[in-house]
Amino acid sequence: MAAPATQHTQTLKESHWTVTGHGRITAMCEEAVAATPAVRSLCHYSNGILDFAVLRLDRAPLSSLVTEAGDEARNEALPGSRLLLSAQDLGGVLRPLGTGELMRTVVVNQRGGLWGGRARPGEFLAATADGPDGVPAMDTAMNRLVARVRTEVHSLPDELLGGDTGAAPHPDGPRPQAVADGSPRIDFGTAAAADTAYEQRMRDLWREHVNTTDLHYAAYYQDWTLVCVGDVFEAHSLGPRFLGVSVRTRRTAYRDLSRSLRGHLVRLTDAIGPVGPPVVGRAPLDRIVLDVQEGAVYVLWTSPRSFMLGVTLDQRQVGHADRRLAELARAVPEVMPQPSR
Repeated sequence: MAAPATQHTQTLKESHWTVTGHGRITAMCEEAVAATPAVRSLCHYSNGILDFAVLRLDRAPLSSLVTEAGDEARNEALPGSRLLLSAQDLGGVLRPLGTGELMRTVVVNQRGGLWGGRARPGEFLAATADGPDGVPAMDTAMNRLVARVRTEVHSLPDELLGGDTGAAPHPDGPRPQAVADGSPRIDFGTAAAADTAYEQRMRDLWREHVNTTDLHYAAYYQDWTLVCVGDVFEAHSLGPRFLGVSVRTRRTAYRDLSRSLRGHLVRLTDAIGPVGPPVVGRAPLDRIVLDVQEGAVYVLWTSPRSFMLGVTLDQRQVGHADRRLAELARAVPEVMPQPSR
């Protein structure tokens, strides 16, 4: 007789859980966690209420400051519950931009990762990873899981969380088409150095990375003050995306978002804290992804005192724009003026 299969997960169900209402979705969640070692836990919520939690048996303990003895489901659901509330607030902030509802939120720091997404209005899933290295696998698994729940359970279309993996990224190297169809408009803020050579280096970087295919907007901040911002919003090919919201309004909205980020940062740090307590001397978060129905907004910290804010308006290009912004973020410190001794 073959040996029984090793059990890697356990599922904790709330009292209102039913086979008819939750059984099929629970099975999908159990399958996703079992197939993805990077996921330490996965929780399902209906109208803000926890339905069930799928837990990996070999997971590391949560921060003892927030756990309650004997209530594993509630303990593991705490990060997701906090993220759900933050996502509701952020969704309200992003809604006036006319790019649709917030579908997916990814929060990463030096010690862990947190994923949250809605399968449909009122239905929210959240997952955690014990380290940043596991976030890509968790992100991929959760995007696929939500697509399955939408298409197989609710008979709804796939909303391409995380973008279309089959979509072609913008080609590397020189991009002459961007000159004819939206060379980036670049501006400098009050935190920029008064140095012509430095400004030219920044302009060259933005022209190399901001384009009409994937990364449509990028801004760099130091000490919460704008250094440099550039976008291709005035490109002819992007014109249809501004039928409801003007270019000027959207530029203003993204600057306003950067100003309001401090409050959201506190709540998101609280959400990921039980899984990944912040490291002293580092920014509390490394990265935030806010994936809406038409594109995404990204926040990426380059140091404890500086960050990039990026935008794509094309849902197919969400993954490619994420990587494009990371390339720009790595390059920016290399062209910044060196402090005088």
